[in-house]
Order: sequence, then structure tokens, then C-alpha cells
Amino acid sequence: MESLQKIRNGFAYFRTSAKSSITLKEQYYWIVKIDGMQGVAIEIPLDKQVNEQFSNISYYTREYVVGGEERHLLMLVSDHPNLYEDFAIICAGFLEKVLNAESYQIIQENPISWWYSMKELMGNANFEKEAYSVLAEMLSYYYLLKQQKDVSWVGPFGGSIDFNCNDGLYEVKSTVARYGSQITINSQYQLNADYLLFYRFEPAANGISIQYMVTKLGEIGVEESEIDRALGKLKYPIGSEVRMKSYRMLEVKKYEIDESFPKITPESFINGQLPNHISGIVYKLDLEGLNAEVIDLDEFK
Repeated sequence: MESLQKIRNGFAYFRTSAKSSITLKEQYYWIVKIDGMQGVAIEIPLDKQVNEQFSNISYYTREYVVGGEERHLLMLVSDHPNLYEDFAIICAGFLEKVLNAESYQIIQENPISWWYSMKELMGNANFEKEAYSVLAEMLSYYYLLKQQKDVSWVGPFGGSIDFNCNDGLYEVKSTVARYGSQITINSQYQLNADYLLFYRFEPAANGISIQYMVTKLGEIGVEESEIDRALGKLKYPIGSEVRMKSYRMLEVKKYEIDESFPKITPESFINGQLPNHISGIVYKLDLEGLNAEVIDLDEFK
């Protein structure tokens, strides 16, 4: 485990230095401190682009000037100072692949492959919205704007409801289940909306993706920087592989959340307060049999 000890020694050195950027050159890699993060880096072909995040770990490509030369580096870094000892083990595991000729070739050709294997091994404990859920919100944004509505996409920025609109509040739910219409309501505030938009998708190689919707929203006047800011909040930064994951949209339905619509909201409780020691509510809702309007989004089917 020579690499592990070198990484730990590098991290220990970083703690003693006030410099914001440091690179320590080894034979096939660099130990780096940059942008408030520490980790390791290797050089990969210029046409390979990666930008992924998992918990406090980032895995991305960027051009840096190292040793007087500009290099296209694949960075594996973390910004969690209390876990650098443990993170050094992950870095060493990554470098073991790099130092193996066959594995190194795989990483050079398909750098995202190691990332997915690492996440599966570690367990993706951080919350990430499924790609189809984000896609449903982007389709909803497109639909509402095409209806000439004044609309704000507030969900990614901490809103309890996905869209503020001049004709009411909209919540968006989606599924990839072929049958059934059960959804999860994640708080007692989520159905304080006026309308619910429900999408059904299926994975499809030639379907629509998050990145495709970035383009479509741009075509109707939404600034790309606004979309990227929202997607960044949802952990889908520019260059993220999952932006290209595609789905076929099977149906869209719109429900009015009126007095007859089944829901649990603060008004469901005495004085609008949850019982003592109950801090929140998550529940399942079956939409089957409820009145709904079928929405025409045929251009995306």
C-alpha cells in the first residue's frame, strides 16, 4: 500500500501549508490540494469529460497548468477535512486501478465506469432525485411556459412545491412503473398545491433526456444559466453523465387538488398543528380512479 502512505503524507503536508493550491508529482499521478479540496489526479485524453458528485466526493475533468504544462486531469477530490484519512483509502483504491495496465486503459477510455462501480460499492446514501423525476419537472416547466403562464421553478431551491404560477401552485410527480399510479408525498406541505402533474415514463435508448430539455427550454427563451443553476442544486451539474439518460414519456395527467382530492396537510390537524413529537409526514397516495385531465405533450412522445 505504498500509494496509500504517499497520499496520507501528502494530505498531512497540505494541513501544514497555507497555500490554496498544491500539486505533488508522483510517477503516474498527482496528489492535489485545489479549490478547498484534496485528493489525487491522473491525466486522461482531452476528449473525455466527467463531472460527478457523491456525498462529499467530486470526480471531474479540468485543464490545469502543472509543472509549466497544461494538462487535462481527471480529479478525485473531497472537501470533508475530518474524513481525509478515510478518503485516502478511496484514492489509493482508485490508483491501484490506474497502476494496473488493463484497468488504466479502461479508465482512460471510459472514466465514468470506475465512478459507478465505486458508488455501487459504497452505497449511494446521499439523496439524489431520479433522472426521470427531474425530467418531469423540466417538461412541466416547458408545458407551463408554452401555456403563456408566468411561472417560477422553485422546487430545486428548497421550495416545498415545485412551481409558483400565476394560476396557482403546481406539484410534479412521476413514475417508471408500467402499471399503477401510486406516488409518495414527502411532507404535509407538498399537497398545499393547487394542481398535481403526474408523468409516466419508461427507459428508452432514443427517448428524451435532461440535456435535451435544456435545449428545448432554451428554444422558448429560458436562459441556460438559469436551468444549469437549478440542475446544479439537484446534483446534476454540467457534464454529468446522468443528464443523458433517456426516457420515453407514456402519459401526463393533471389533477386539481380541490376539497375532494385525498391529502394530508396542516389543515388536517387540530389548530393546523401536527401532534406532539411528530415532526413530519411521508405517505403513499394512489391516484387510480381520481378525476384527471390528460395533457397533450405529444411532441415529446
